[in-house]
Amino acid sequence: MTLATRSLIKNLSSALGAQAEREQLIALISIATQTVAPLWPLDSAIAVNPLSGFEEQPFEEVLPEAAALFGARPTLSLNEWRTLMDEGRIDQVSLRKAVVNALGGPDEAFALLGPDLNAYNLLVARLLDMEAEDVPPVRRALSPGMATLARWLAAFFDRNAALRLPGRERGLYACLSEALRHDPALLRASNATGRAWLENAPADPVDMLILAARRDAVGPERRLPWLRAMVASLPGWAAHLRWRSEHAGPATSLGAPACMADLMALVALVQGVVQPAPRAVPDPDCPEDVEAALLVHCGVAQDAPAKWPEAGRARLRAVAALTHAQLGLIFQEAAESSFLGQLAPQLEGASARLAAPQSTLRPEAQAIFCIDVRSEPMRRALETQGRFETLGYAGFFGLPIAINPACAAPARNQLPVLLSPSHVVPERAMPGREAEATAMLARHAALGDAQAMLDTTKSGAIGFAAAEAAGPVAAVAMLARTLAPRLTHRLRQRLIGERGHVLAPAACNDQDHERHDGQGEGIPLAQRVAYARGMFALTGLSPQTARLVALVGHGGCTTNNAFAASLDCGACGGHPGGPNARLMAAILNDPAVRKGLAAKGVDLPHDTWFIAAQHDTTRDEVEIFDRHLVPASHVADLARFERALSCAGAQSRDERAARLDRTADDLLTGAAHWGEVRPEWGLSGNAAFIVGPRALTREVDLGGNAFLHSYDWKKDDDGSALTGIMTAPMIVAQWINCQYLFSTIDNEIFGAGDKTTQNVVGGFGVVQGSGGDLCTGLPRQSLFRDDGTPYHTPRRLAVIVHAPLQRVQDIVLRHDAVGRLVENGWVNLVVIDPWKHKAHHWVRGDWAVRPC
Repeated sequence: MTLATRSLIKNLSSALGAQAEREQLIALISIATQTVAPLWPLDSAIAVNPLSGFEEQPFEEVLPEAAALFGARPTLSLNEWRTLMDEGRIDQVSLRKAVVNALGGPDEAFALLGPDLNAYNLLVARLLDMEAEDVPPVRRALSPGMATLARWLAAFFDRNAALRLPGRERGLYACLSEALRHDPALLRASNATGRAWLENAPADPVDMLILAARRDAVGPERRLPWLRAMVASLPGWAAHLRWRSEHAGPATSLGAPACMADLMALVALVQGVVQPAPRAVPDPDCPEDVEAALLVHCGVAQDAPAKWPEAGRARLRAVAALTHAQLGLIFQEAAESSFLGQLAPQLEGASARLAAPQSTLRPEAQAIFCIDVRSEPMRRALETQGRFETLGYAGFFGLPIAINPACAAPARNQLPVLLSPSHVVPERAMPGREAEATAMLARHAALGDAQAMLDTTKSGAIGFAAAEAAGPVAAVAMLARTLAPRLTHRLRQRLIGERGHVLAPAACNDQDHERHDGQGEGIPLAQRVAYARGMFALTGLSPQTARLVALVGHGGCTTNNAFAASLDCGACGGHPGGPNARLMAAILNDPAVRKGLAAKGVDLPHDTWFIAAQHDTTRDEVEIFDRHLVPASHVADLARFERALSCAGAQSRDERAARLDRTADDLLTGAAHWGEVRPEWGLSGNAAFIVGPRALTREVDLGGNAFLHSYDWKKDDDGSALTGIMTAPMIVAQWINCQYLFSTIDNEIFGAGDKTTQNVVGGFGVVQGSGGDLCTGLPRQSLFRDDGTPYHTPRRLAVIVHAPLQRVQDIVLRHDAVGRLVENGWVNLVVIDPWKHKAHHWVRGDWAVRPC
């Protein structure tokens, strides 16, 4: 073989090896991307589990792993847990049960180590009496290099809130790697080696990562955790980029393409220029020191264990070796058990009462609310006003739609983010209100122009002149909004007009439902019938409905609140649910749909009329839509229903005001006040997702802590309805629960910190202070009282299903999205046996059904 041939073979082998390395790294990048959950922008903010990428692992194993990766706390401090116990949120019986479970059962827990001493006593001492000072979390402060990169990321992803960054069309890595080469702050923080690294960076992001891995001697087996650490360096920006790559429309990336490999490569580039400061790892208590402290606390001599049997000494060592994360998890399990221990017996009793004959009287009216926890107090209050029946259904009412606004705004998705819209529904003027709609849209446009002018006072050189010119006007507006917020809010609404009273989704208009334009707008009759039938199947709603049936969406009402969308309907993609309610009501009132339903066995009474409404969860007021369409025969029914809603709203408002330590009138003012940092608690306190008939929970005061989805197992022969509930609304509820849980455990890392020190960046996210990483969770004011104690109790979602055990088990085993949450302990699944009326808690691993 000639020298040239050998050289050719060597070069070919090297090229093949490089290509294999590149392909392997690209595959690992895809896996590492799952380290963070997508972060939706502020205008459509929805709750997500920040650790959703770890759901393949057991919950208790993920806590310390995620804490180490993100520099977060794995649990509340022991003092915080003790405070919750003092407040009665953890009872003694549940804590005792959790301690015994943690020690491996009663035999291990109560076996004597020495005279009058057992492992149970030792562990209770650690939980309740010792170690007042908790191990602080391992924080990862942004290095100068990462802070610089975060500033450039804000400029690249900006939504026209500032001057456009040149070169964005070349892509994130190409644009910012060039910008970083000329950044004076980065150059000052680097040395000659760092500057050389910066100047010679490859043009391709994957090549950059390969080069960095070789420089740092990161072998193939270590590259996945290395890439995950890259993502965790700026988890907020990584989460935004994941949303942008996986969920945003093509228009979002147009002119500014970006992918996760770009971000990882930029992190690697910056770390090569400015090495991140080593994280200060606190010294945890040495197990030997804890042993000694335990003996002192229990009044046992230090040399006494030498005389114990080896099994006793082993139990002492095991208790002393428990980490703060493990101690916190014991408290959390006790909190979960306390909640279920109080709720399960009440549901068992209600299940037994369901076996008795139920009333056949026709309700005065029925109201189908969203399953949102904030609907529960309003439903409970409404049912006290007369013969009213309420049901729970996902707030998008089963309609996979996007609304195409009458103005020039882009289409707005009105469905869960797990789904994609199947139909685009146009928003049009109601018949006879075309002129009013035109005038209202003109006022909206003028208001938008004024807001755009105001925005110029906040950025750019022109801002100085604009601020001088707009100052007097802004001062008057500021005083009005501060001194008379409710009056200002009413005047503003009167000025721009009530959109919902002159515009409506097209199906609410008196037009041919079968008409479709070239863009495919509208919903064909067959699908409208299917969506209507689906509502009856999933809720168990009997076709023998009341004369008046209300479909009640929901939304919040706040002013000057970056997180306003988080108070709207998550099932509608972070938007108010009124449009979906209006569309479904129009569908159900359509004679052609009624005929189609009758052909499929859903024969509605001829005198039933459906109305649409929206529950304002901040003010506990319900707005009725399209009242002009209500037949004269039903006007009196509607009047009685509205009186009942008004009384129910006042009752619910009083209940909620007490939780906020305010008056009911304060809630109405707070919704309009631009300085209000806590207009409502949102979904704080959420603890359960209950699937069953309303009779199961009607007599239970759930305190606004439960998602309630109506379901009748007797009307679901094949289990398809329950499957739909557990594979969609239940998972959304688990996302919400985990966001509240982790935002409470560590509000700095998994939450958004204090609202008063936040700034909106780029029009899509918030940062603390003047810059840095994007905040990924909920603000402190949504979770903690003013004195700093948690209002929200961090506990995993209790999924409680009233259905045959085998039916639930089949769904869990057949659907991985449900099975991994149950098996890995991300939710606590409880089944109420509809025949024996006993609550059973599914235990991970062996799938044995055991009483709670």
